[in-house]
Amino acid sequence: MRRGNGRGSVLPLLLVAGLAACGGTVGEQPVSEAPAQVAQAAGESGRPTGALRWAHLLTGPEDNSGTLVRDRDGGFLAMVNFIGRIDLGEGPVLAPGGASSAAVALARYDVQGRLRWVKVLGTPPDLPGRAFGFRHAVDRHRNIILFLDADNVEFGEGVVLSGLLLVKLDPQGRHLWSRAFSPAPGFLNVNRIVTDRDDNIALAGEMAGTVDFGRGPLSTREFPVGSPIVSAFLTRFSSSGENLWTFLDVENLSQGLGAAVDSQGNLLLCGSITTDVTTEPFVLMLSPAGTVRWVRRLEGALGFARSVATHGNRVVVVGTFAATFTFAGRAHTASINRDFLQDAFVAAFTRDGEERWAWNFGFSVEDVAMDERDGVVVVGSYEAGSGDLGVLGPLPGNPATLANVYVAKFHRVTGEPLWSRGFTSSGPDRGSPGLEGASVAVTKEGRAAVLGQFSGMLTVGAETLEAEGASDLFLLGLER
Repeated sequence: MRRGNGRGSVLPLLLVAGLAACGGTVGEQPVSEAPAQVAQAAGESGRPTGALRWAHLLTGPEDNSGTLVRDRDGGFLAMVNFIGRIDLGEGPVLAPGGASSAAVALARYDVQGRLRWVKVLGTPPDLPGRAFGFRHAVDRHRNIILFLDADNVEFGEGVVLSGLLLVKLDPQGRHLWSRAFSPAPGFLNVNRIVTDRDDNIALAGEMAGTVDFGRGPLSTREFPVGSPIVSAFLTRFSSSGENLWTFLDVENLSQGLGAAVDSQGNLLLCGSITTDVTTEPFVLMLSPAGTVRWVRRLEGALGFARSVATHGNRVVVVGTFAATFTFAGRAHTASINRDFLQDAFVAAFTRDGEERWAWNFGFSVEDVAMDERDGVVVVGSYEAGSGDLGVLGPLPGNPATLANVYVAKFHRVTGEPLWSRGFTSSGPDRGSPGLEGASVAVTKEGRAAVLGQFSGMLTVGAETLEAEGASDLFLLGLER
């Protein structure tokens, strides 16, 4: 099941701080600039290899989608949207409402890729309705946070809910609380959920019209013709669901595509800023109380920042661009990939917003995650045979498509490429020429897992995964 979320477009941003409020504080984390030894990043096994550990095909008869996050027990939690049924690796899981019913599955995998737990959210057989999951997260106590579009969705113990919902479940999937939002008029889209050490919750995305997150209605500006402008936002809630503050762009078109939180409770938001001249990627830092600490733009890039991650004294942002930008004194220019002028980029700042290192390569990048051993893992797509994918080195692939999948790892401090892995796509280029969507999660020790949406076939090691419906999902586990 495909649902548009605006990720394929590029929009703008004039940044205005929203409602002031309080936020929890957390302990200081070391911010040393000294690069760790690469061998240390891989533990006793030596230099990181990125070797493929396991692979699963998550398959169903319809167009399936999903996202992946790190579970706090050392594994991974997937959220999968499906219709009727989905095989998560241990046989079919059924939608409660029947073969045509849209449902959401939460699936917990351990670090070896074994399916350990499944919960399905859907409509009871006797009610019309649907469920669609936008994003999810896991907090410090392994509670599950979801943002859903629900219509008569059953959460167990007699709880049936409808609307755009922020929902908190306990580690066993039992409903703890929920908050409903009703844009009027307009829409609300959530692209990322993050939680901090105090289990506060932040939602990042874009909205148009008027939304009340819990501290009174907030409205975006209208165009001269009367339609509301799309605006980036980041809003923060306590662990019990009380809205603390909202940061909202009230001036220009904008998107908030990615978010992260550091060890001090500062929040990061990335996306696109559009002026009268161009659309540029941005990343900004907000204090725990919601005030802007700094804003950085990749001036001249003509693109957007899709995801951001942070650890120690690094903030790493990834996205795509179609022109030239200069970073840390070096120019980065997009190249032609199968008639598309577009490259992926990864750029690293310090916690204070100082430029450190950047690369451009491939065609697209979907997500970034960081571990606690100085690893930065990214996932995206590329054209095989177009040089050597730049910094990542030569990778196998199908030269007739831009949907070949790469996973790559860089050193957090120095930006040194550590490894890259390529997986060949032989599916049709349905609409978008690149990867249809992917997310990456890493354990503290640096083992990565990637969940992605693909069409046709994808060669993973010695195995070829084939989509059953219009698209299916692949789930890969890789070594440090």
